[in-house]
Amino acid sequence: MEKTTTFKEIVDYRFDHLESDLKNWPIYKLSERRADFVEELNNITIENLLRDLDVVGIQELIAKTIYLEKIRMRKTPWKVDPPNEKLFWRRIEEKLTQIKTLPIELAGDKSKELLYKVVNRYSEEIVGSFKIQTFKFARIALTIFFKILFNRFWENIPFWGRRKSLLDKIKLTGHVPDVRKLMDKGTVVLLPTHSSNLDSIFIGYAIDFKAGLPSFCYGAGLNLYNSEFAAYFMNRLGAYRLDRRKKNRVYLETLKTMSRRMTTKGVNNLFFPGGTRSRSGALETKVKMGLLGTLIEAQRKLIETGSDKKVFVVPVILSYPFVLEARVMIDEYLRQEGKEKYFKRKYKKVKRFSKLTFFNHLFSKRQTTWVSFGQPMDVLGNAVDSDGNSKDSKGYPIQVKDYFAVGEVIRRDLQRESVYTKKLSDSVLDSYKKDNVVLTAQFAAYCAFKYLERLESDKDIYDLFLLEETDVRLPIKKFTAFSELILERLKNLEKNNGVKLTPEFNLSIEKIIQNGISELGHYSVRNPLKINYKKGYISTEDVKLLYFYHNRLNVYDEQLFAEKISFAEFI
Repeated sequence: MEKTTTFKEIVDYRFDHLESDLKNWPIYKLSERRADFVEELNNITIENLLRDLDVVGIQELIAKTIYLEKIRMRKTPWKVDPPNEKLFWRRIEEKLTQIKTLPIELAGDKSKELLYKVVNRYSEEIVGSFKIQTFKFARIALTIFFKILFNRFWENIPFWGRRKSLLDKIKLTGHVPDVRKLMDKGTVVLLPTHSSNLDSIFIGYAIDFKAGLPSFCYGAGLNLYNSEFAAYFMNRLGAYRLDRRKKNRVYLETLKTMSRRMTTKGVNNLFFPGGTRSRSGALETKVKMGLLGTLIEAQRKLIETGSDKKVFVVPVILSYPFVLEARVMIDEYLRQEGKEKYFKRKYKKVKRFSKLTFFNHLFSKRQTTWVSFGQPMDVLGNAVDSDGNSKDSKGYPIQVKDYFAVGEVIRRDLQRESVYTKKLSDSVLDSYKKDNVVLTAQFAAYCAFKYLERLESDKDIYDLFLLEETDVRLPIKKFTAFSELILERLKNLEKNNGVKLTPEFNLSIEKIIQNGISELGHYSVRNPLKINYKKGYISTEDVKLLYFYHNRLNVYDEQLFAEKISFAEFI
């Protein structure tokens, strides 16, 4: 193991693999018996759906599913959709019409058979597979891809450097040693923040080469499969497919059952609890309760079978100095939030050669990213130690089994488990804030937008997005003084374990700002921030992009501005 001590307690870890034989990985063992798992998934899903339905109820459920699927196919068709999609649902509808003409005593079994066909179609779509040769090839391909993305072209021979230089740019910190020890004590579920399409492959790469953990089964949006190249790899690397267009009960129950069953079988899982990428660029402040609830149910199922295994939940925070699709996402976010207030600004055409900015950065820039593992916890949101023992807020031991028992009997109680799910979600969101690694790029953007808001206090936020580059003039000296005050408060927050700061925050405030601006928004044609030393001001070519990167730290507004700032002295 290599360990490099950095700012305060931040450590950059790199471990050897816990298990080098891929055939011993849980995800491979599940893939080897995929057909059996799908069959098992079908039966359990059917059992759950039929729990409170009679024959008429089953038929109504199928009819509603057909109706919603017709709307989906008409309004949001995707290239990745099967070519026989319409034919399948037309036949299901025809079969349902025939069944409704049968006597009730004959219609029961026929209705269940038809429901089984629908569930099986969803199961086959959702459940992925894991191919060892594809995984080994992906290791090589992703190393090349990330070297190009994170290293300079002339990083040393060969071009873009060796893998070691890449791994130096991917920083892994937090409770990684504890997570490694927990791998043989139960099922580990990683819950990362989600801001980019890169997240799935990036965290998978970090888990493999930095944390030394076996591959996790992870959810990937079906829209990503529109690319045949991406679909080929994800279909063979353990990804299960999520189609967020499908909101019908049958699909959602199949998905939840799959997650729950996979967890009870000891297959380590990874999913994004926010559900989709953060369009605003902010850290998640709410999560989807559905999939989190499956972890509660999985733990109860394990206890019911007499197993001592636990489900361990680990929040993971990804920190990038850039997001490739930032401009598209912030436009989507502002359109949705601002509605009639938001007018998409038409930018002047960029200079002829500035469109080469992306390639210029590809060859000349190097980026450092951080992956921070939060405190492992049980499904109730209680911290667990490296031996898997749960502790309450005062450090006293807790028996998770007691929280599912009524007397001596383990019982399903949906109301009680919904409370547990809320408690777990609160603990995950709290971890996102305190285990988040702040980059100088995010700090510079945060300070600049806060300063701009106060400088243009007479303007609505949507008016700010209409400002031209010539309209934005942040005087360097005054802005530096303002940023120094914010930094002092951020460091106080860090001392109280409310956030993590990178080693660059040991530099002078001038160096921190320079470093942040140089790192901010790589691969964007327009600069979120620019320094003009000759004229003594800082400007922006894209206020929306600046706002996007600023949003990463807006969850700390309350703490950073708890004590009011007299802005007059900074003008």
